[in-house]
Amino acid sequence: MTTTGVNISPQELARALRIYWEHAWPANSGACPALPQWDGLSLDHILAGFHDESEQSSHACHRFVLRLGNHLYPHMKFAVEQCVLGGDFYFLADCHDDAVSIHTSDIEAWKELRTRNYAIKLAIESAWKTRGLPTFLTASKRATGSFKKPTLTSKRILVVDDEPANVALTGAMLRAEGFGIQSATSGTDALEKTNRQKPDLIVSDYEMPGMTGREVAQAIKDNDETREIPVLICTYAEISEADLRPADALLRRPFSQEDLKSAVARLLKRSTP
Repeated sequence: MTTTGVNISPQELARALRIYWEHAWPANSGACPALPQWDGLSLDHILAGFHDESEQSSHACHRFVLRLGNHLYPHMKFAVEQCVLGGDFYFLADCHDDAVSIHTSDIEAWKELRTRNYAIKLAIESAWKTRGLPTFLTASKRATGSFKKPTLTSKRILVVDDEPANVALTGAMLRAEGFGIQSATSGTDALEKTNRQKPDLIVSDYEMPGMTGREVAQAIKDNDETREIPVLICTYAEISEADLRPADALLRRPFSQEDLKSAVARLLKRSTP
């Protein structure tokens, strides 16, 4: 791909990288690798050095990544991604928490690491936003659509994600199809709302602090009152639907509105008597 239509500049990319480096590899970490040097390079030349992950969906927008890691975890990614609504590009710190497998005895240590890893991500993306660089949150806020008004018979979908921008964007896609939307910001929050409100379907992120999407699905299916509710898990991770059972389906990020619409329609049809 050429950079025609990529609405970020080489200077913004360099600034975003330096901010990533400041938080991912602080001076006191004792293991800071060399910062990539992009001075004088065009955007085409810079992005040519990234891994193109745009093929993750047949409708996917563009996504370019560098696995730069951080001082705690070597698999974190620096990503340049296109918003599926609106088409703007933005910067993303992808925790990539599922790059390694863990053993049962490692679960608590891994949860602690994942929480600290996520804190680094939030610090990076907050600094980008503060310094005027595009993030998922700012790009999704710019994206608008024409929404159908839910009716009394509209299906109700619970969107679960610890990132407000993800909730806003996924919710916007589903509202555009006429669904009623509820939201939850954690696995615990999702279970409480599911028990009270019994949504027709749950769309959950996988990589969340505390409870993962798979753990949410397991709790839903273990409860006699909620086990029939379909659970769709969304993730960048290179995992299969079998890895996420008892969830009902997997949708890989980045996904388009058509991807989401198709997956949701399939699950709702399957759950209708």
